[in-house]
Amino acid sequence: MTELLSPQAERPPIRPLTTGEVQALLDGREEALADLRDDMTANFARGPGAIMLRGPDSAAFGEARFASVLARIGSWLGTPAIQSPQGEMVARVERRGDDPAARGTHSDLELRPHTDLHDILALGCFRSASAGGESLLLSARDLYDAMLDEAPQHLPALAKGYPWGTNPALASRHRLRPRLPILFMPQGGRGAQVAFNGYFLRQAAHERGEDLPPALAAAIERMEAVAGRLAARGLFDLMPGDMLFWHNWSWLHGRMPFADRAGHTRLLFRLWIRSALAPRADPGLLELGLRMDEDHRLTAQMGREKP
Repeated sequence: MTELLSPQAERPPIRPLTTGEVQALLDGREEALADLRDDMTANFARGPGAIMLRGPDSAAFGEARFASVLARIGSWLGTPAIQSPQGEMVARVERRGDDPAARGTHSDLELRPHTDLHDILALGCFRSASAGGESLLLSARDLYDAMLDEAPQHLPALAKGYPWGTNPALASRHRLRPRLPILFMPQGGRGAQVAFNGYFLRQAAHERGEDLPPALAAAIERMEAVAGRLAARGLFDLMPGDMLFWHNWSWLHGRMPFADRAGHTRLLFRLWIRSALAPRADPGLLELGLRMDEDHRLTAQMGREKP
């Protein structure tokens, strides 16, 4: 049986793991996991495209086994993607105080509602924060409906969209990605989808030597205000052992700022997955992830070739 995280907005269902499933995951016995695998694939192919798996305290696994279990489940949904020039398939999401320029993955700052660049994302909570760090998921459907109701004048600019840029810390053969809509209206049985990351839009504007077009900037400002208000209604805590999977183009994600304390630091493990289980509103969405993968490989290659 599943429960919903919040009645106030569309939320992913919680699917508890049975004792037998946990043991089978640890043992690598795929034949004992058919029901779980079916639930996961059905959720993305025909359901809301987001699900929380709730298992035992992650301390019972240890870091390496917990990360391995997360990756095994993710492999049922598609092809894992590398997340750094070092070739990480499972990335550590934790504050790194030795990096003053750290972005979301390694900072303790608020992350406002946004999307990443691959089809399915997953976060497994190994250790929660001492304070703060609440997570958020906001469905593209709820965002689209709110914008249609409150600010329909901004929908044309969001549908026209803008090119995406790249991470300047990575080598890239293509500093500009093709223009993509930011908000995709429902069409042909597919629900609303969203592709929004302010960081990459600003990088594109910088590469083009311009500011964002005024109409688009105004639309984004209003959309972010609406998204922030909606997301605040459904904040939730990822507890140790929780594994959250969601379709990146159907849900925006983020988190509140958090604080660690000596001897207790927040640690999540993350997956990026290429997957066709849920439809993409535009072929360019696949291109975003593929080019990010290419940038990571190119950066690694250039690093190896340095004298």
